[in-house]
Amino acid sequence: MAKLTPLMEQYQKIKNEHKDKILFFRMGDFFEMFDKDAETAAPILNIALTCRNKKAGSKVKMCGVPHHSISGPISKLLSAGLHVAICDQVELATEAQGAVVKRAVTRVLSPGMVYDLDTLDQFTANYMGAFDSRHVSFLDLSTGSAFYYEIFRPSDFLKLLEQFQPKELVLSSSQKEKCSQSKLLRSVTFSLFDNDVFKDKQNALLSPELQKYKSDPESVRRLVSYVYQTQGAESLKVLNSFERQSLKQEMYYSHQLYSHLEVFKNYNGSLKDTLFSAVNRTKTPNGARLLKRRLKSPLIDQNEIERRLDQINWWISKPQMLESVRPVLAQMGDGERKLGKIVQPNCNGRDLLVLVLWLDCGLKMEEIISDGSFSEKLKKAQMLRDKIKHVISPSCSSLLKKGGMINQGVNPQLDEWIDLTKSSQIHLLKMEQREQNNLGISSLKIRYNNVFGYYIEIRKAHSSKVPSHYRRKQTLVNAERYTTEELNVLEEKILSARVKQIEMENQIFQDLRSEILEEFSFLMMICDRWSRVDLYSSLAFLSIENKYVRPYFTDHFKLTASRHPVLEQKTFHEFVPNTVDLPAHQTVILTGPNMAGKSTLMRQLALTILMAQSGCFVPAAQAEFPLFHKIFTRIGASDLLSQGLSTFMVEMKETAEILENADEKSFIILDEIGRGTATFDGMSLAQAILEFLTVEKKPLLFSATHYQELTQLANHHSSVCNASMAIRETTDDIHFLYLLKPGPANKSYGVQVARRAGLPSSVLERADQLLDQHETSVVKEDKQAIHVESKNIPKTDQKKYDLQKKNEKHLIQSLIKELSEYSLMTQSPIDAMNQIQKWQKKLNSLSQKKTRKALETKTQSDFNQDFLPDILN
Repeated sequence: MAKLTPLMEQYQKIKNEHKDKILFFRMGDFFEMFDKDAETAAPILNIALTCRNKKAGSKVKMCGVPHHSISGPISKLLSAGLHVAICDQVELATEAQGAVVKRAVTRVLSPGMVYDLDTLDQFTANYMGAFDSRHVSFLDLSTGSAFYYEIFRPSDFLKLLEQFQPKELVLSSSQKEKCSQSKLLRSVTFSLFDNDVFKDKQNALLSPELQKYKSDPESVRRLVSYVYQTQGAESLKVLNSFERQSLKQEMYYSHQLYSHLEVFKNYNGSLKDTLFSAVNRTKTPNGARLLKRRLKSPLIDQNEIERRLDQINWWISKPQMLESVRPVLAQMGDGERKLGKIVQPNCNGRDLLVLVLWLDCGLKMEEIISDGSFSEKLKKAQMLRDKIKHVISPSCSSLLKKGGMINQGVNPQLDEWIDLTKSSQIHLLKMEQREQNNLGISSLKIRYNNVFGYYIEIRKAHSSKVPSHYRRKQTLVNAERYTTEELNVLEEKILSARVKQIEMENQIFQDLRSEILEEFSFLMMICDRWSRVDLYSSLAFLSIENKYVRPYFTDHFKLTASRHPVLEQKTFHEFVPNTVDLPAHQTVILTGPNMAGKSTLMRQLALTILMAQSGCFVPAAQAEFPLFHKIFTRIGASDLLSQGLSTFMVEMKETAEILENADEKSFIILDEIGRGTATFDGMSLAQAILEFLTVEKKPLLFSATHYQELTQLANHHSSVCNASMAIRETTDDIHFLYLLKPGPANKSYGVQVARRAGLPSSVLERADQLLDQHETSVVKEDKQAIHVESKNIPKTDQKKYDLQKKNEKHLIQSLIKELSEYSLMTQSPIDAMNQIQKWQKKLNSLSQKKTRKALETKTQSDFNQDFLPDILN
């Protein structure tokens, strides 16, 4: 094995201390990664994998990124579930005493942490989590959010992981062993951590920042210990006290609810056309995250819901104030993450100036609101803002070592060093002009770099003009670099003044930063207040814009002119509202063709409940319903191949969860339950499920189905009613009216829908023939798929039915024959019109039921008039 160079020896020593991390190793202007780190990182970062020491015979794989743009690469690695250690140069090359520059790990990052807050999704929290036997805890270092839940069953743990989706779980050794064997947790990123500082009393006493967490649950202490030991005590200043939450105060819902209802992501995984995108009118990212948190945790505490609704109502009653506040909010930016930057080690003067802008906007907004309750505390915010403005220069650099961060007039000693630096620069310019004139070399330049300091550069073409007191410093291809005694003296003055200036500026900056950190809890408090102002004012604006109403909680379910909050904004034509008026414990069996709006209606009811219990106004003309404690959905079909589950097994497992957890305070929607297996099996299961829920659980239940036989349940259970989506049927097509009407649909119209989808005519004709045969066969053989103690059809009625179907078929065939043989070109216009009229009369005779005849002639406005006032009464 080839002997390592001093540089690689240094690397290997540091790498051995961080074997489980990708090590970013600073080498000049780049951070390099070697060996397995490089092999892992290169494809994730989409950069070239190269080799070091190719000629020496000991190739070392490597890749690298520029030191000034590592934020993006680090974020990609963290998002991939990897840990990163940043090893930087801790001394200048000119000050190095040994063979290599000193290097040390300055930051350690895990997936729940972040190097640059600007790389995070502004709408998504960046949680890390931990759990113990009774609690699950979460914190977000980017915003300071911290809370924990008490859990009562294993499913609570999985529900919370699904709800908050932590980027990282911090586990003890025993926990990690158990979790790594769980199929459900394989996609979660784990970090092993057993060094609980709270178990060491001496350490706890030496760390005042940890004292307030001593009485918190074990999972909280593990998270705090992890942050403390990896990020330092200062990182804890961004954290709020851990707030105790309880699942008993929040609505229980099935884990697939948010995907079924497309609350935060649509079926393509995008934010577009989701409930969140439709109702989000916030102007700040922190306001948007608060809205997202509320939608994730709908309440069952009516007093808290009413308090939130009161806040929206207050803003609606002040339209002029609302109009004035929103443009100010739009300029504030992300207050939480701006504050989070102050805690980070790479905080700089520009971060403080951004904080000034945030405080300016917030104070301007408070002047508009001016309720007086916050005036005394705002004085502290004003003083802090003015202090930052006084100290930090508006033109400061993001790099501390460049200087120029602190305004003149802040510190007299600093002003002297700044003046000396500026005057020295003037001396350099004068010296350059003098030497150009004396030597007759107009291209002579005096320059500076970090390696050689100040030098005089002269092109080789003028070498004969160089005086004897010039001492050669460096040779280039086309030029020589020199120094003189005068230049050395001036260089020492400049560098000495500059070093002292930068040192003093850095000290003043750190003192100001410490002063801000001392007021951090106050700043987080006003940030929370301003986030709520943004949230409530945005919900008020949404309610005015889209004509939302305040929901009321009663024992009856009544939504008048209810609308889908997403589709009404997306659709190009006017959305058709529907009114639903039901007792609290009703089962509604909903039938009708595909595409008629059954699923849309059920989803909009569930979304309306979700919005109301999150504390939002809702899309309707009037809204009142019970305070539901649980919502369940069974919609759609898909395999879970990773868990070895077929489509039907997924459907049954989700249904089993509903049957186990539903109660009389539940709202349930079932879409096509039982469709994933054979027809008779599916119908039998569907009936058994509906009967069990109706009789045993007594929820408010909507079940959409194509099993017409299920509509018979309404004849045997008083709490079951039938409803269907209205259509207008013509001889060759059906027209969807998207209106809910009482009573079942008379058929599913599958062939007609297939015709609209563009299936070949030969397929449709064959389907019509087969449908005719199946329907006749079912009637003749009297084989009902399910039985609800119904009487058999009398034989005399059956014969009449068969005869009627035969006559209808014969009439249609004769009409088709007449039409195909009709010689149109030999007839006069009046004769052709008379013949068409005869055919129409024959076709009209096919309509044997008055309801069907009414459907052929009614317009959409007729349905609005007939059904909206008393639907399902």
